Amino acid sequence: MALRYILMSDAVSTVIPGASKPEQIERNVVAADYPAFTHEQMGIVEDVYDKYIKNPVHYKW
Repeated sequence: MALRYILMSDAVSTVIPGASKPEQIERNVVAADYPAFTHEQMGIVEDVYDKYIKNPVHYKW
C-alpha cells in the first residue's frame, strides 16, 4: 500500500523500490493495480506524515 500511495503523489515522477527476493518484486509490481486511495484515505496518510515523519526528515530535501 505504501507504493500505491507514492504512485499517487504528484511530486513523484519515479519510484525505485528495493527488493531482495522475487516475491518482493511481484508485490511491488502489483501495487500499480491497487485501487486509488480516496481523498479521505489520502488525508489520513498525510496527517500521519505531518505528525510523525515530516519534522525529522523533510528538511533533508
